[in-house]
Amino acid sequence: MSRAEANAATSLSAKVAIALVPIITSIIAGLSSFKAAVLTPLAFLPTVAAYYWWAHANRTSHQNRGELEPLIWTYLIVGIGGTLALSIAQLSMYFVLVSVTMGPDANDYWTEFLRGTAEGLSPEQRQRRAEIASSWQHWLLTFLFSYIMAGGFEELLKFFPVLYARRRDQKKKMRRDGAYIDYALAGALSLVTVECIGYISDTCANGIEGWVEPLVTLAQRLVAGTLGHVLASLLTSLRAVRSDFYGPSMSWIRILAPAILLHGTANMAVFVSCSMQGHVGWVHPTEMISIVGLYGNYFCVVGLVGLMVWREYKTLQQHISKLKAH
Repeated sequence: MSRAEANAATSLSAKVAIALVPIITSIIAGLSSFKAAVLTPLAFLPTVAAYYWWAHANRTSHQNRGELEPLIWTYLIVGIGGTLALSIAQLSMYFVLVSVTMGPDANDYWTEFLRGTAEGLSPEQRQRRAEIASSWQHWLLTFLFSYIMAGGFEELLKFFPVLYARRRDQKKKMRRDGAYIDYALAGALSLVTVECIGYISDTCANGIEGWVEPLVTLAQRLVAGTLGHVLASLLTSLRAVRSDFYGPSMSWIRILAPAILLHGTANMAVFVSCSMQGHVGWVHPTEMISIVGLYGNYFCVVGLVGLMVWREYKTLQQHISKLKAH
């Protein structure tokens, strides 16, 4: 068996997991909505695309890639256990922050924060919602949620697969730049998929007629969600490669800092657009100016992340060229 074939080899349990997880996920989503059951398999499209990219990379530079079997289990562990722990941590900290910041208005805040739509609200409810959205407490909570609970916690979760790749290489006394990227993508795509399924299920659970809004939600998550998470993870993994293999060595917080900052900024761009329309939490804007502002701001941040990924990649190429020259 060649090295490329050994990298691609998977156990029976991994094959069963690959087959059953999408099916079980669709069945669970279908318990609340038939539309969610139909659309849920499409949430795995970025993962499928990434697998074909990995298969091609494994054929051309197998000595530098991560093995498929542990990548599969990394994907599943992050998607199931990791996102569960992430949700508990995010909600627990946010609950404390809301209780401290909002005081006696905390219950009103949670009522509005958990609404998936503002349709059907009375004028009094809309006014109260707008009052909360314009309060300094809400803006402070939005800032903390964006940069700590979303940017900080999520990027930290996606960094664990990179740490695992580092540990595997140290144990095997190997040096594989590409493995860091493979594991980072496995973690990022897992989170992307779970978020996409969650947004689809939430949209369908609101009882919206027709397929337009669920399909728009799916497209948004497949494009915007995937680009944001994947590029941030690529940036982190490339910085980890530079730190571990080429120097200078960086602490984990320095490796993660740009991704956390940019992730938080992207989230702020989204929540600001919602707040400007008088919403608390995430409700898709309906006014054209808010929609344009939301996607304009978001993709400006994503574009900046992409630029930083490219610069980090070019820096690594320069280091590699210098090593080869010596």
